[in-house]
Amino acid sequence: MGGHTKHDGGTLTVTQACYHAVYEYPGGIAAVASYFAWNPRTLANKLNSNMATHVLTADEAAAIFSLTKDERIAAAMLRPAGAVWHFMDEVRGKGDMDVLRRAAAAVDAANTVVQEFIAALDDGEIDQREARRIDAAVYEGQRQLHLVGMLAAHYQGEVVYE
Repeated sequence: MGGHTKHDGGTLTVTQACYHAVYEYPGGIAAVASYFAWNPRTLANKLNSNMATHVLTADEAAAIFSLTKDERIAAAMLRPAGAVWHFMDEVRGKGDMDVLRRAAAAVDAANTVVQEFIAALDDGEIDQREARRIDAAVYEGQRQLHLVGMLAAHYQGEVVYE
């Protein structure tokens, strides 16, 4: 099926996110298609944004996410609605170090936003690719801050998820 286009780090549509998830999954499109007993050529066509006759369904996207656990798929679905998400095991820790590590990840995510702005403004303007990268970085920062809050609540004894 050939090589695939690398993800530039910007925001993605659900189909684009599934494309990257499938092609970066161990064994690629052949492994994903085989797992679900799908035709690999049909799947490749559905993941090709230039192929109007084949469209990836919501159920297929959900199946790809369940197999690959690729975070870009969840972000592509939820970010446009203003929702953040996380895997439940990301808030299971209860120790001081768990909270500190999560807080450090939130600070790192905020720094990434600033670094994306710096890189984008280096030439005095922000192009579409740079804007998508900034948007993706802001979304990840929001997600990390949400996780800090969830983990802090869990740490304080509130049952967040069991």
